[in-house]
Amino acid sequence: MASEITYHRLKYSSLLWVALGFCIFAVVAAYSSRMTNDFPSYDDGRGKDRKAIADKAAKAEDALLNPVDKDGHPTAVWVDQDKGFIQIPIDEAMTHEVADLKNVTVGEGAAIPGAAAPAPAPAAAAAATPPASTNAAPAAPKTPAKPKHKKPAPVAPTGPTPPTHP
Repeated sequence: MASEITYHRLKYSSLLWVALGFCIFAVVAAYSSRMTNDFPSYDDGRGKDRKAIADKAAKAEDALLNPVDKDGHPTAVWVDQDKGFIQIPIDEAMTHEVADLKNVTVGEGAAIPGAAAPAPAPAAAAAATPPASTNAAPAAPKTPAKPKHKKPAPVAPTGPTPPTHP
């Protein structure tokens, strides 16, 4: 018995359908590629709008914080003319404040208004009394006594007093 080898012939109609499917895929891919390049995305337009709004807000804020005249020089604005309050740019205010502080002289140990006179310094009292003996050992430093904290006195309640019953 001889074995027969059968060859299946490829049908031309199957090959035609595969080629047609590939062509449809190629057309859809080309159209999709063209659409993404021709039309901007929604997010791009939205981002540009948000950037324009942010720039406009920053410009308005800068105009409020740093007022300038038509030549671009900083200006002062009256806040309350009756009381004499003006608004000036912060750089100019800092320059004025530093200049004022340079003119102030600070005295060491200046008296504080409303405070009691300070006690004499211990170094001045020790210098006033001569040491008893030059061979004596130096005295141990005194430790300050702990302050005694008192509880605050109870405070009487304010407001109407409750009625007393006999």
